Amino acid sequence: MELFTKLEELILLSVWRLGSNAYGTTIYRYIRTVTNKKLSLGGVYFPLDRLAKKGYLRVYNAEATEERRGLSRRYYQLTETGINALNDVNRVNETMWEGYAVEAASPKP
Repeated sequence: MELFTKLEELILLSVWRLGSNAYGTTIYRYIRTVTNKKLSLGGVYFPLDRLAKKGYLRVYNAEATEERRGLSRRYYQLTETGINALNDVNRVNETMWEGYAVEAASPKP
């Protein structure tokens, strides 16, 4: 099992949440909205490309439009490998956070 950076995890979850509307700018905006943190658009594209190269995301181009001056938009979709990886990360997070709310005031020895 590969562990992801927090940003990679947020990107994969954003792609899942956005569904067929998952492209660079919408992913970037969604992460900024949820985290209320400033990040650069390029800071999202580099991990997107890395996750795609590792097989967690599928990339496909939409038709070019005049609105985009003849450029096509790159969309992202979770692969089966990406879904399985998110399930693994979720299990790890649930285990690590288990009981935290109850025992937050007193750290474990």
